[in-house]
Amino acid sequence: MQPSNNAGIRSIQMASSTDSGCDTTCNLCSKHAFGMMSPISIKRRGPAQPTRLVPDFVIPTLAHIEITYACMEDCVMCYNPVRTKPDRGKKALVSKIVSRLARSQVPHTYLIGGEPTYGFSSQELNDYVEELFNAGSSVTIVTNGQIRLKNITSNLACFGVSLHGADAESHDSITRLKGSWERAVATARSYVEEGHDVRIISVVMGRNYDHMYRLAELAWEIGAHAVYYDIYEPGGIGERNSHSASLNLEPTASQLRDAISLILQAKDDFPFRGSIGFGTAVPFCFDERLIERGMQSACGAGTWFCAISSTGDLRVCNQSKTVFGNVLRQDMPDIWTCPELDSNFRDLSWVDEPCSSCPVLSECGGGCKVDEGCESGEFCIDRIVRGLPEETKLKLEKSDLRRFHDFSIPEHHRVLRTSRYLRVVDQYRDQGDVFFKTRYQTVRIQGQEESLIRTIASTSGTFDEGEFLRSFESVASVDELRRFVSVLVKTGAVEVVI
Repeated sequence: MQPSNNAGIRSIQMASSTDSGCDTTCNLCSKHAFGMMSPISIKRRGPAQPTRLVPDFVIPTLAHIEITYACMEDCVMCYNPVRTKPDRGKKALVSKIVSRLARSQVPHTYLIGGEPTYGFSSQELNDYVEELFNAGSSVTIVTNGQIRLKNITSNLACFGVSLHGADAESHDSITRLKGSWERAVATARSYVEEGHDVRIISVVMGRNYDHMYRLAELAWEIGAHAVYYDIYEPGGIGERNSHSASLNLEPTASQLRDAISLILQAKDDFPFRGSIGFGTAVPFCFDERLIERGMQSACGAGTWFCAISSTGDLRVCNQSKTVFGNVLRQDMPDIWTCPELDSNFRDLSWVDEPCSSCPVLSECGGGCKVDEGCESGEFCIDRIVRGLPEETKLKLEKSDLRRFHDFSIPEHHRVLRTSRYLRVVDQYRDQGDVFFKTRYQTVRIQGQEESLIRTIASTSGTFDEGEFLRSFESVASVDELRRFVSVLVKTGAVEVVI
């Protein structure tokens, strides 16, 4: 949307989306049960020009809460460090963490593990979902599907169900639990039948890279709304297993490109309501087809995403061990904007070639940034491109990073319904951040955009686009307002009824 002279409306920027407050002397180090540690400055070649990652907001827009590390499966690639089952004391900590996240109004939260259903009842998980939802957060429960939760609130945004093989034999050999594939498929299907959004999550490994098309087809048959693929990265238990050739965990570059071919074919063949894409980063230079199709996947670590341990420690990623603060002792903005996070991570001084001279480094960030196999410290460029000569790098410019968003305006006026996941967050107005969040998106707003969104958010039932245009005809032109509505449809703030 282009601003008009009297509109006070600008193009909406989507976020995929002081006192330091950093507790970097809390004796975490190597004595911590999970191997957590204080930040360590890593200096390599660094960017040719001063380059740094910039957080989208003063808080992360997505936080994974690792409510437990226990699991009934024994997945060969698991990035968790342990499989300790929570006791009553640990559950009390988790409840406090959930309350702190609710108070911070983090737009999107995942309840993740380990396995959240292993040690937590449906009622306990429902209580977490309701507390977060009422505070304005959209909640996803990530599960292996071995225990089917009953009577889960409809305020849950999504179930993420893990499937790593297209058949029982391959999946069960990865989870090392007989019957796990059949139970996961049945659980995912039952959640769809109950009206929940379900996304299938698969890890691409050397042992299953050729299953990616069939996994998408299976997700389509189940009725899932989306499929996301994570690329295997060594970490935790998976790091220890990665040295076993027989387990065949790490995909080669050739196998990963073959997997991408299958994923692209699946995207063409199965029109999911949601997306087919990557849940983890893929270096932009690795495969130009992802750029051509608008499927490039940057890592949100430290810009819009964080992971929180079952004791409240905040890291930039689930596989990271570096702690930048604790949400039980500090406010989220104080951690997220602290100088230690900037100087030890976001300034990219740990980056080496072929990424350090790349013109889109700040957008790509070097792919997956956390790897226990890094020579020094845990932050380094993605192993997929690490060590490659610079001339093998696909040369990219910022103009190449096209986004494929359809904000077209139909000829007829639409009848619309406001999403119950729509919230306006102005808690951080004094720090320059006002935004709205939907089921899966976070969008910065300012000026007249806020009043438009608040009017829509307060609307019950359906409303006619024509009436909306007449109400705000003094704010912006008809075309601007209609394109604004198209943005709201695309981001899920409103749903088209007719």
